[in-house]
Amino acid sequence: MKKIFMTLFTVIILLIGGCAQTNNDTNNNATPSNEQTDNEQGQLTTSIKLSKEGDEVISENTVEFEDGESLMDAMEQNYDLTTGFGGDFIVGINGLGSEEESDHYWNIKVNGEDLMVGASDYVLEENDEVHFSYTKVE
Repeated sequence: MKKIFMTLFTVIILLIGGCAQTNNDTNNNATPSNEQTDNEQGQLTTSIKLSKEGDEVISENTVEFEDGESLMDAMEQNYDLTTGFGGDFIVGINGLGSEEESDHYWNIKVNGEDLMVGASDYVLEENDEVHFSYTKVE
């Protein structure tokens, strides 16, 4: 009698556990659509200006990015880049500049301040004003 009772008790526990797992699976399936909504709402914008020698404006664009993206991520999505030093630094944008051209470099300012880290290390913020200036090394 104890064996039958224990077997019945075990089956009931397994059935309850299985129903609870099915409920959790249903709730987990709802999560991705919530994440998609968050991602759609997570689109932020920044302005990116490219100039040569500080004066000649090459382009000015407003680009979209997602919360937590680096400047490098946004640049890779919107420009043709040449990178150097293991891919951490931008040395060419849309065909201007390369690792071999050592007498010029892309100086980066964000909100009027020189960027003191590589583009892959800077996390963009809403409405940042990014200015890339192709500058001669002095």
